[in-house]
Amino acid sequence: MSQNPSPTKRDRKDAARTERLERERTEATAAARKKRLTILGGLLGAAVVIVVAAILISSGGGSDKSSGGGGDASSIQGAADTKALIGGIPQDGITLGKADAPVTIVEFADPQCPYCAQYTVNEMPKVVQDYVRTGKAKMELRLLTFIGADSLKAASVLEAAGQQNKLWEASDLFYRNQGEENSGYVTDEFLTGILDAAGADADKAIAGAGDSAVSQAIAETKTLASKYAVESTPTVLVGPTGGDLTAVDGTPTAAAIGELVDKAAAKAGT
Repeated sequence: MSQNPSPTKRDRKDAARTERLERERTEATAAARKKRLTILGGLLGAAVVIVVAAILISSGGGSDKSSGGGGDASSIQGAADTKALIGGIPQDGITLGKADAPVTIVEFADPQCPYCAQYTVNEMPKVVQDYVRTGKAKMELRLLTFIGADSLKAASVLEAAGQQNKLWEASDLFYRNQGEENSGYVTDEFLTGILDAAGADADKAIAGAGDSAVSQAIAETKTLASKYAVESTPTVLVGPTGGDLTAVDGTPTAAAIGELVDKAAAKAGT
């Protein structure tokens, strides 16, 4: 039975050298691979950034809700619906409907209030169709400004549009294109789009927002809201024209408003 001879000192040295070289090659290969992965990761990261940037640019940098509608009347949503709802109904300042209507409906609203927007789109059209257009009632829009600076700017411009008898068209379109609360979307450009779509003189309304008549109207609304203990928006009150008003309990609906209109009409003898 043959046996392998014991390794000499030189054999052990050569074996150690071979092992060291193999280890160095393995480490070098791993380092090179890591470097390639790092570079690839950087390229992929840059690509992601570019793609995200492209998406943001193409979408205008955010959602429609945060930015509201654009500054161009053609980009304002709901213009045809607003015209169909309000067109042909007499309008005077904050009032929509015949001056001699026996019942008055008063809505307290903040331009930025999302619940006011829901009421405007989902409930108010039936009230207008059944009671205002038929001459049974008239509506007043009282704008509050408690949510923030955008509320005050919007309310002031909408009040100024009321001087052109365009408050109801402008406010209806504002709610249909409402943005995120206090996001700064209520710019002159945005308001110009709303006013143009409403058929108002945008430059005149924006310039008139600082008039004393507008400030007085907003102050009167606050006083009236305090009188009727209005604590949230939308709040709707109904009563015989010139008489006491009764608030709709809870969230105002077309049905609840209709019941109060019928009761007020009975009191008025109509």
